[in-house]
Amino acid sequence: MNYLNENMKTEIVDYYDVIVVGAGPAGCGAALASAREGMKTLILDRYNCLGGMWTTGFMNPMFDQKNKDGILAELVQELKNAGQWGGFWNISFNYEYMKYILDCKMKEAGVNVLLNTLFVKTIVEDTTVKGVVVENVSGRCAYMAKMVIDCTGDGAVAANAGCAFEIGEDGDYRTCQAMTLMFLVGNIPEKYREGLMIGKILEEVYEKSGKEIPFHMPYLIPVPNSSFGVVQFTHMYEYNPLSEEDITEATIEGRRQMMECFEGLKKYNSDFKDLELIASSGTLGIRESRRIVGEYTLTVEDLLEGRCFEDSVAKATFNIDIHPKDNMAQKCQIVKPYDIPLRCLMPKGYQGILVAGKCISGTHEAMASYRVTGNCCKMGESAGKRAAEIVKNGQSDEKFA
Repeated sequence: MNYLNENMKTEIVDYYDVIVVGAGPAGCGAALASAREGMKTLILDRYNCLGGMWTTGFMNPMFDQKNKDGILAELVQELKNAGQWGGFWNISFNYEYMKYILDCKMKEAGVNVLLNTLFVKTIVEDTTVKGVVVENVSGRCAYMAKMVIDCTGDGAVAANAGCAFEIGEDGDYRTCQAMTLMFLVGNIPEKYREGLMIGKILEEVYEKSGKEIPFHMPYLIPVPNSSFGVVQFTHMYEYNPLSEEDITEATIEGRRQMMECFEGLKKYNSDFKDLELIASSGTLGIRESRRIVGEYTLTVEDLLEGRCFEDSVAKATFNIDIHPKDNMAQKCQIVKPYDIPLRCLMPKGYQGILVAGKCISGTHEAMASYRVTGNCCKMGESAGKRAAEIVKNGQSDEKFA
């Protein structure tokens, strides 16, 4: 294998108390919490807006938010105040308003925001994370920090630092959950403005078209106070979430499925003859990726028994929800309300770093419950507060394992 040898000098641009990599629900919660604790905070993301799956990914509804206080409750209240909360199951929202509200809250809290910025490398000394290298239109540069919070969803920062991780069942990426490309449609028929599970409708459409349906439990999810909404339908199985080649192929396949679905609805169901296609999401919905090995690993037994932990950072209630290939639908299992412990956010054997979101330490089955956005935001908020506590006290997070 050939390698390019370059003696690259990377400029250190600034020093922060806390750097948050990834500006999805977890990242936004982390950055706001850190800054509100008086930390000099930077959040960076590869997209051109804050919110991640909430915004770029067109993700609705906002699952597991009803029992959450703090930042998540603030966001919901802001959306309600703007008349942009409700829609499907009364827990959906307008994507553009979410972007704007997050912009405003970051500014109010004094968070430095860097969009259109790619994480490149973790700066690590022995087992202590010291900062990150990034690239954007300004070039390549480094930012140093006392604490880094990995909210990439893929555990990219932690993995690059050398932290151990797991994927799928027994390391087989083909057992990871299906990927989905959400897409927006307009002019939803009036009778469907409350939203519905459109499995029967699409099964009839695909039967008439003579094609194989990729998923049997799709949903039409209206946005509040509008005639448009998002369709959760496309399903791409057995793609590697750690391969950009696979992610690219899955995205292209997602758009093919989107067009097949949209054109089939218009052609074979008169209710949808005037349906309009607006856009596919700007990022692929990847339900499952790396799970960083932490000081504690959350298990399915923890969920089924509703276990509580002294170091709880969030209470989760969403049921186990796996989208496998074998039934092209969903496999669900009821859980009891359970705690997510701080130790799941602490990569084993490393200091200067926390993780938040779906990449925390848990089994394949457990992750299928806590992965939803309400839990991710609360985990991020707790990680931001914990990072600030460590910085203020001059402590190593190692002492709290």
